[in-house]
Amino acid sequence: MSRPPLLDDDVISAWLQMHPTWQRVDGHLVRSVATTTYPASIDLLQACVPLAEGLDHHPNVTVGYRQLRFEVWTHDKDGLTQLDLDFGDGLNRVLEDHTDIIVTPR
Repeated sequence: MSRPPLLDDDVISAWLQMHPTWQRVDGHLVRSVATTTYPASIDLLQACVPLAEGLDHHPNVTVGYRQLRFEVWTHDKDGLTQLDLDFGDGLNRVLEDHTDIIVTPR
């Protein structure tokens, strides 16, 4: 499967301006989400599986006590591509469907 090309910096910056809950850290897109309980974190992570599988683009996720940290970049391009922005948009939609278990802004 052919992967999309790396994005220009201005495209990434514009996306980040429209998505203030995301940050660029070391060339990756990162978003942390606090949840009401540890089991809620795991439920939320499971809700993200169809998104990742559907895009064939899988985030690195750190699970902590009542917190998830999502980090995405296109590994084989060693940078950000449209897949990363698509995952970010998709994660935002998943979070909107789970407002009952999220503590942080969506």
